[in-house]
Amino acid sequence: MEFESLKLSIDETVATIAFSRPEVMNAFNTQQIIDLNEATEIVKNDSSIRVLVLTGEGKGFTSGADLSENDPTWKDTKDALMRGYFPSINNIISMPKIVIGSINGPAAGIGAAYAMACDLRIMSEEAFILSVFSNIALVPDGGLSWLLARNIGYSKALEFAIEAKKIGSQECLQLGIANKVCSPENLESETQKWAQAISMRSPQAVSNTKKIMRDSLEKKFIQTYEDEANTQNSILGNDEFKEGVAAFFEKRKPVFK
Repeated sequence: MEFESLKLSIDETVATIAFSRPEVMNAFNTQQIIDLNEATEIVKNDSSIRVLVLTGEGKGFTSGADLSENDPTWKDTKDALMRGYFPSINNIISMPKIVIGSINGPAAGIGAAYAMACDLRIMSEEAFILSVFSNIALVPDGGLSWLLARNIGYSKALEFAIEAKKIGSQECLQLGIANKVCSPENLESETQKWAQAISMRSPQAVSNTKKIMRDSLEKKFIQTYEDEANTQNSILGNDEFKEGVAAFFEKRKPVFK
């Protein structure tokens, strides 16, 4: 499907959404907001897709909102955040498949929120995450306050936010924000190799693990314990489980359909 501000490509079980406004570091205008909502909805509802890669063309992941645009689509900032950005951010968080952020350059402003909303992140050595809002007398948005604090703790998240400090790729790796860091020239190939490897895993194991772990951030231990027990009870013995067990005893790689 063709989009004006991004590219959606599907290679068997792996989909890639690439922001394609490199001339403005993939800054979000209204069209890109609308396109991303639609593209993530397509991926979310396509059961043949097991992994989504989110990345940007050119030198940046996305530099955040395009402050030069004055579009009447949104009645105010709250409307843009709730009716504009939220659907795609929520799709990334809630879709029953893994979303890998392939961070090729700056992920700033609400771009940082999209990077942090992904389940996993691989970063170019030159990439960084930046909560730039305080430089223009604003607070983080797009859920970035929640996402950063949950990932690196309140004090470090507050420091990076109020001082608008870049979190470089190596520091992201040390903090656990980045799962992997590689050279810029190898980022695409390493991302696709990782995505393909994950796509070979059991879909029910991956999707249910994502949901349980995401939900655990807001639950007590016993609630998550019960979620695990209920999920295990519902999938134990089904076809995917049988294939996994058979492959284990036959000493081969499982083939999950």
